[in-house]
Amino acid sequence: MHKDYRPDWDIYTCHIEESPAVIGLDLDLRRFAPLKEKPNAIYITVYLNHPREDGFPQNDEFAIMGEIEDSLVEQLQTRLNAHFVGRTFSNGVRDFYFYTGSTLLHDKFIADAMINFPDYRYDYGVKEDNNWELYFDFLFPDVYEFQRIQNRKVLRMLRQHGDVSERERPIEHWVHFRTEEDKTAYWEHIKENGFTLSREEKTENPEFPYKLCISRPDKASEAAIDSVVMSLWELAQQVNAEYDGWETSIVK
Repeated sequence: MHKDYRPDWDIYTCHIEESPAVIGLDLDLRRFAPLKEKPNAIYITVYLNHPREDGFPQNDEFAIMGEIEDSLVEQLQTRLNAHFVGRTFSNGVRDFYFYTGSTLLHDKFIADAMINFPDYRYDYGVKEDNNWELYFDFLFPDVYEFQRIQNRKVLRMLRQHGDVSERERPIEHWVHFRTEEDKTAYWEHIKENGFTLSREEKTENPEFPYKLCISRPDKASEAAIDSVVMSLWELAQQVNAEYDGWETSIVK
């Protein structure tokens, strides 16, 4: 794995075949995948014994699924040098997803991992997936959900430091542009919504050489941040720009 790789696990909710679902995945893999040395996807499906009506596990089974995950990861990483990339909960099942090079004896290693859980029925399979379509097209969130995940990361950090989310404070946002005309069009639109220009810069990025930092007082609640950020992101898309995140100070 690349020396800059840092595991970055997060979760989001969605629907899989019309059933509510929770997907967890290692987001940092997006920067390096597909890994040419690991072209084979392995999936393991474990069936819940007592799912709730919505298909998710009850508290006791949730803990057991965590133990099963640890056992599978230990076996497949140790025996196959497989990389654990994601997991899903939906419709009464827990699915685990790995990528590996060799699949020799994968069935034995999965059985070895499940031997301590005789009460649980499971299935498994392997498919060649050179482009990591399972990761990018199934597990990975769409652009809206991905941005919401990034928002939640910043909000968690603020809460950990005692931030009071319902108090307004200046929040800065960065946007990168391909041309000065795109930058001007964006600013002319956004200044009508109460934003002020904190600074603008010329960067060394040949694709997006222009950058704006804009600011507006807002609450740092999840609903408020998602609303503001998504509106800025959507406008950036309209002028071929790239929204690059936000930051603020801690307010107590």
